[in-house]
Amino acid sequence: MSAYEDDPARTLLERLPALQRPCDLDLLVFFAKHPRTLISSEQLARLLGYQLEEIARSLGVLLAAGFLTQTPTVARLARMYVFTTGGTDGGSLPAVVELASTREGRLALRRALTHSPAGGTDGLAAQAGDDPGTVVG
Repeated sequence: MSAYEDDPARTLLERLPALQRPCDLDLLVFFAKHPRTLISSEQLARLLGYQLEEIARSLGVLLAAGFLTQTPTVARLARMYVFTTGGTDGGSLPAVVELASTREGRLALRRALTHSPAGGTDGLAAQAGDDPGTVVG
């Protein structure tokens, strides 16, 4: 059995292919902690330390995957986001949220996103050009 197969964080992330970048994970953790949030993308970018474009991309990922819903608002300044753990992921989303509830778990998930099993940096986020410097927590 390889180190890759022994990595529970990587195994969980394989079951949730939508999560590919650290920003995706950080937003997921934010919304798990704040499941009904009225907030703007600009506020999220400031809180989490990402560029607005990266926040917008990751919000799109989480919305498309069904991890979030948003309610339309008349003023586009802020939107209500609602986190959901339902879906057809076989319970992987709650498991990722539980693992991410500790600093060690978040770091393991980020490593799985940004590094190959052999310890290189050719993980999904590294391929996409993300900076893995932000950890929500």
